[in-house]
Amino acid sequence: MSRNTRSMEELELAKIRETELQLLKRERESAEIRERIARERRESDVTMPPLEGIQDRKDRIQHEQSFSRGEVVNILRTQNRSLMLLLLLVTATCTLVWWGFTLMQGG
Repeated sequence: MSRNTRSMEELELAKIRETELQLLKRERESAEIRERIARERRESDVTMPPLEGIQDRKDRIQHEQSFSRGEVVNILRTQNRSLMLLLLLVTATCTLVWWGFTLMQGG
């Protein structure tokens, strides 16, 4: 019986050692991954985008922040109303000029 319990203990000890080895392996992999992520983050912080794109990006961001879709629709609606009023004004002016000419001619 002592031999049987001894072999069971040895099996358990082997399993524990195997688990410890796997745990150490995963811990090393985890440390390597953390180091790689930190290195990539440092590199991206140091790396500067191309100079010609910086101003374009700033302009685009400013435009997107200042104009939403609703504001654009409102601006277009206002422009359309102004265009319609201008067209009515030009039509009224032409009508008055035509009426004035017909009165001058005695018609």
